[in-house]
Amino acid sequence: MRLTTFSVDSSLGRWTHTEWRPPHLAALVERVWHFEGRTSLPRERSFPAGHLEIILHLGPRFRDVDRSGKTLGHFPAACVTGIQLAPMVIEAPAEPCCVLGIRLRAAGAYVLLGTPADLATDRTLDLADVVGASAPELTERCYAASTVEARFKIVARWIAERLACAPEAHPGIAWAAQQLEQHGGATPIADLRRETTLGNAKFVGTFRRQIGLSPKRYARVLRFQRALTLLRGQDGLAKAALAAGFYDQAHMNAEFREFAGMTPVEFAQAASYPNSASLAESAL
Repeated sequence: MRLTTFSVDSSLGRWTHTEWRPPHLAALVERVWHFEGRTSLPRERSFPAGHLEIILHLGPRFRDVDRSGKTLGHFPAACVTGIQLAPMVIEAPAEPCCVLGIRLRAAGAYVLLGTPADLATDRTLDLADVVGASAPELTERCYAASTVEARFKIVARWIAERLACAPEAHPGIAWAAQQLEQHGGATPIADLRRETTLGNAKFVGTFRRQIGLSPKRYARVLRFQRALTLLRGQDGLAKAALAAGFYDQAHMNAEFREFAGMTPVEFAQAASYPNSASLAESAL
């Protein structure tokens, strides 16, 4: 098992982050990650990214924050967040915490969870409501494990068990989503549909059910995420807009208003967490 670990001790907090990209699950899982420690600023702002994520709280739980800035209730101990269409703010517990995440490729979530992906779009669901009793059992086993590697192995076994009785995804839809992901949303949708041999209505409807969004909107989210990466790489606004596949900088600005609730300049100047596009922010 090849793990990547980095530690942070800075003004943003003190924590250890470990990741594993399981090669045998690469078609379904982008990465499994583990966070242990605490952040100095209580809130984190994340943005639409084109994937679904399972979160296991192995200690104090994070809380949701609504769009007015009000702190809401705790997230379930095990939850799944669908593809976002707007920025999402969460609030960390005051004490040190431990969280394990399973980042699912959009095409893999439908297979692993066994439920239409669009039911979770722009929502966070209790994982037990989606997969049943195996959710709390998974959380308990991971909590009891003594090492990060042992926790990752438990997650891999859980995934393998679910795949043994998983529903079949339409191979053309999985392929089309993969093409969009690999090209940052830049592949023409009409070309992908023709390759699947599906009619337009069937292609769009099946794509939405298995991926969570329509093909066009999924491509927009991926293009937006590409722009975030380019801006974090210190590319200029005009250069980032063209490299991400926008018509021009004005087009990118409009997408940022919808998906980020801020301008590209505001995003580029904000404090972000290491190896992440998420922003650190204080409570109002």
